[in-house]
Amino acid sequence: MKIKNLLTVMTGLALFCLVGCASPQKEAAAKEYAPIEVAVPERPAGQQDVIQLTTPKLDTVRVGFIGLGMRGPGAVARWTHIPGTKIVALCDLRPKCVERAQGILEKVGLPKAAEYSGSEDAWKQLCERDDIDVVYIASDWKHHAEMGIYAMEHGKHVAIEVPSAMTLDEIWALINTSEKTRKHCMQLENCVYDFFELTTLNMAQQGLFGEVLHVEGSYIHNL
Repeated sequence: MKIKNLLTVMTGLALFCLVGCASPQKEAAAKEYAPIEVAVPERPAGQQDVIQLTTPKLDTVRVGFIGLGMRGPGAVARWTHIPGTKIVALCDLRPKCVERAQGILEKVGLPKAAEYSGSEDAWKQLCERDDIDVVYIASDWKHHAEMGIYAMEHGKHVAIEVPSAMTLDEIWALINTSEKTRKHCMQLENCVYDFFELTTLNMAQQGLFGEVLHVEGSYIHNL
């Protein structure tokens, strides 16, 4: 009798697990996941997005660089190979960095650019020039958003090395300034727009992975 009762109890538990334990899985599979969204703050009245913004054609794109430490010199070197551009100004807190960047221009036979250095606000003078169309920002991360906003407010398009901002408030400030001034603001990160990243984002938004609790990227390095 004891063995029979034990078998009965075990059979009951097994059936309970098969029925009861499967229910949450079925419910999870049937659950419809809404797209991943970030709260959008109230937009200023009459302001239009810049998703497909077009601006008047420039025969010569005149650029000024802010930040000539790590990534800046490489950016200067790349721009020397782009037809229809002119490097107008170079800025870094350290005069030696500006001097090295001038050497890049000299090496390829380009005219010397205007120099700004020695002051934490020297970059503002660059942004205030009337002969610059694009400000390329490769400074320290914490100043990226501030510099981008100031440049757009002074009539310049901006290209900002990653990260373009450190907080969501800074991100929305960049967006608002771009929309208000009708100037381009681009974060210089090719991987954001690659097929793998965009496909993965779409899969997550469609609920293919279920509820996303943790994410790790494959480009993890010590920064």
